[in-house]
Amino acid sequence: MKKKTWMKYIAGCLTLTLFVTMVPMQAAANTEKQGGTGTPGAASGGAASIATPTPTATASATPTATATVNPTLYELDAPTVTARGGSNRVMLSWNKVTGASGYYIYSRKSSESVYQQTAVVKGADTVRYLIKSLPQNTTYYYRVAAYCEVSGTQIEGKLSTAVSAKTAAVSATSKGARKYSTKAAFTKSPAYKTYKKMRSAMNYNKSFAIPGMKTTNVAGFSCTTMVPQGLCLAGSYFLITAYDYKNELNSVVYVVSRSSKSYITTIVLPSKAKAGGIAYDGTNVWISKGKAVASFPYSVVTNAVNAGTSYTELAAYKSVSALDSTASFMGYYNNVLWIGTFRQATSTMKGYQINNKATLPSLSPAYTMDVPSKTQGITFDSAGTMILTRSYRTKKAKSGYISQLRTYKPSFTSPKSNGKVLKNTAMKVTTMPPMVKGAAVYGTYTYALFSSSYYKSCKYPVDRVIAMKESKLVE
Repeated sequence: MKKKTWMKYIAGCLTLTLFVTMVPMQAAANTEKQGGTGTPGAASGGAASIATPTPTATASATPTATATVNPTLYELDAPTVTARGGSNRVMLSWNKVTGASGYYIYSRKSSESVYQQTAVVKGADTVRYLIKSLPQNTTYYYRVAAYCEVSGTQIEGKLSTAVSAKTAAVSATSKGARKYSTKAAFTKSPAYKTYKKMRSAMNYNKSFAIPGMKTTNVAGFSCTTMVPQGLCLAGSYFLITAYDYKNELNSVVYVVSRSSKSYITTIVLPSKAKAGGIAYDGTNVWISKGKAVASFPYSVVTNAVNAGTSYTELAAYKSVSALDSTASFMGYYNNVLWIGTFRQATSTMKGYQINNKATLPSLSPAYTMDVPSKTQGITFDSAGTMILTRSYRTKKAKSGYISQLRTYKPSFTSPKSNGKVLKNTAMKVTTMPPMVKGAAVYGTYTYALFSSSYYKSCKYPVDRVIAMKESKLVE
């Protein structure tokens, strides 16, 4: 071999060797930061998954071209991590790291000094990880590092600061009212004494406490920040949606018996998306999901009730239909799902025909209807009367405050050629306590849901779903 050719061969081998050895050097540096070996393997204390060993490049006998590696790829930022302990589980959350292909999770018990790799989370957009089957009353410490893929090799970034979480049993979802535990206490409340129209129409025995307002068991985690939003009647049950005000845990649906008015169980939805509106079409339950609405079969509700457990996790929706605006509220009547967006000014809601209810439900736009500003919820009785709620602000002194229940008789049988349905003039307007949200009709009663009991700033909180005789609602 000529001298120049031989020197090129030596230089190529040295370049490849340097590239291969940089990975373990970086891993060693991270090990020093975490005070342990960082060796991939099963997490101590029953971790949820086993990490895939980091691939290692092997030099070939025949020199090949080596990809140019940008050194900045080794300097992925450390994510900011939070850990939440639950019943036999821990939930980790972190921010998305620019340039990441995925994340390494390291853990140790409080009784241990060495971190071990618990899991490899693939995908830059996955920023939550649930670790199950952990012993109760045990403290764990966690650190997370982003990694990037370089020529088939995973290059680890900077380690996060350690965070801790302790597993502990979680209380059952609360059944009682948040503020007024008895009829006597409620009838002395500021809302009951002040809002005469509601009081005159109200039937206390048919009203019921909003569940979960003290605490909600969200798939093994305790939540004290659930805010109720939507209400509908679905077969033998009232369904109430609620979302986590802190945006940490998934939204839920509380299931309440139609006959006894007692809380039964909770359905944990697949995402944290604000579950505002809810409706039942006789086959499926529809849920607001940002600029989309999702559905699941009614059998999910009956199965959750029959299971007799404190909660049921819905793994995925049956269908998701995209919209051109946020679905804040919705109601169902005569095979049409009416969906609208909360706005500060008069707006238009849309009516969608529901296709393929029994298989894969989908929506086809068919109608429109003007609705007042600050609309929060809609429902319909069997005769086509529309009950609409409006609310904004928790205090009368604030600009734009309003809280009302309105009834209309829309012209469903004679829509205009462009599909517009006239709602006509409001037949009845009832002033309500602050923050009235969803509404439902059962028999001759209109049921109104409030979110006011969550807000400390509200002077007239209502912690119940109020049943009002429709005939007693006044103009």
